[in-house]
Amino acid sequence: MSQKKILTRLAESGVLYHSKGWMPGTAGNLSIKDEKDPNVFWVSGSGLDKNKLTRKDFLPVEIQSGKVLEGWKGREGLKPSAETSIHRAVYKAFPEMGCSLHVHTPESNLIEIGVSKENPIEDLPLLPLEIIKAFGIWDENPNVAVPVLYNYPKVQDISDHLEKHLIETKPRVPFCIIEKHGITVWGKDLIQANRHLEAADFLLKVRAMSK
Repeated sequence: MSQKKILTRLAESGVLYHSKGWMPGTAGNLSIKDEKDPNVFWVSGSGLDKNKLTRKDFLPVEIQSGKVLEGWKGREGLKPSAETSIHRAVYKAFPEMGCSLHVHTPESNLIEIGVSKENPIEDLPLLPLEIIKAFGIWDENPNVAVPVLYNYPKVQDISDHLEKHLIETKPRVPFCIIEKHGITVWGKDLIQANRHLEAADFLLKVRAMSK
């Protein structure tokens, strides 16, 4: 599939997530690896209404440097999302992953487990529901947890802690939560990342209903 078609599908996903209430206003951002260069990913631009997202709203960013690919010429004034570093953290920790989705689902914003600047990451146990199989976890009564991060004012601080945690712990579930902020999921491609997002959202919905 061409890069244009891949970005078109990613943009269509953004429109869908907006319709679900997961990307209200200009919230959230989406990214996907370049089809030819695994050291580059395309991320949605800053301050965009996701209900109008198109393939021309994405910029190529180098994973290691975090800079827009040299020589790229896109729409004037378009710049990477402020949360581009979160996507970089995922790709640096998991080079095999090809897509990262950062959205603001209501249930993920309700998660509050007391993380702080002094204690920036805690694991949140997940209910052992059937939907966990969507993550490739087939244990009977699975005992798994998702990392929850403190919502630092500077996104780079969130990203630094996330990258370190992902590299050191390699969590079994392909998503994380930023307290009072949102959820980030990842997968080998858009299809798998979307599947993981739907499963994570379901888990958090059931958790909210069971409280």
